[in-house]
Amino acid sequence: MPNVVDVVSWDDVVPEIVSPGIERRTVHGTRQTLVRYRYAPGSVFPSHSHPEEQITVVLTGTITFEIAGERYPLGPGQVAVIPGGVAHGAAVAGNEAVDTLNTLSPRREAAPSISPETGR
Repeated sequence: MPNVVDVVSWDDVVPEIVSPGIERRTVHGTRQTLVRYRYAPGSVFPSHSHPEEQITVVLTGTITFEIAGERYPLGPGQVAVIPGGVAHGAAVAGNEAVDTLNTLSPRREAAPSISPETGR
């Protein structure tokens, strides 16, 4: 019987620099995408939107999300559910790095870098 499970180490996933101070590592399943972000203190992820629903869990640090014009400060263990098509961005609050895990459904075919100038 062929392997039906892929096992991946985060250390083996090539990191991408999305924006200054923000690193992304992505793993794709058949129907969903899992993204691990690491935000350096002071970093900002510009407002953007995408068609996929996003669920973000904060693992470490404190980050303030702006979702549809409302601010949501989140810390370890807190979760944000962001519907597809809704504008959102985030900024690190405090002097501690932030780690998050994000699921995107359906599977994200392309995760473009975000331009600080345009938010796209």
